[in-house]
Amino acid sequence: MNLADRRGHERTDREMMTTVPDEPATDPLSLADIRWHLGRAFRYGLISGLGLAIDIALFLLLVRAGVGPFAANVTSSGIALTFVYLGSVRRVFRYDGHFIVPLFAAYLFYHVCGTLVVSGVISRLVHAGIAPAMAKVGILPVTFATNYLFMSWLTRKRERWTRAL
Repeated sequence: MNLADRRGHERTDREMMTTVPDEPATDPLSLADIRWHLGRAFRYGLISGLGLAIDIALFLLLVRAGVGPFAANVTSSGIALTFVYLGSVRRVFRYDGHFIVPLFAAYLFYHVCGTLVVSGVISRLVHAGIAPAMAKVGILPVTFATNYLFMSWLTRKRERWTRAL
């Protein structure tokens, strides 16, 4: 990324201690913007991958222990999503501020609603005869994309979460 792409941004690159963009440049089709989004999605994917491993392992363990797919998914997703939030809010979305209760509350509200919907879908798929692991994995592309987009929106304009405080 050249210096012209870096102007007006506030985030710090830990390796070089220089500023790097907090958001892409204004031209959404530039090569720099595509690289920026790909790098950010890759970092989010790594952290989400760890969260996914926690989620699937706990989900399958709970189902095997006799817990219904809906309750198993609510439990495993809640634990995994908390891990992903704590791991990605600073490392991927470069939020360097203090813990902001309204920001975390919005994250929780989104994921409670999303988890209930996804758990219902998974439960229906399992009851229709699809293996629990296949039902859980089959919905991942949709949940990964929506979670990434939501976290991007959530952390983009940080001042909206501190105005009320």
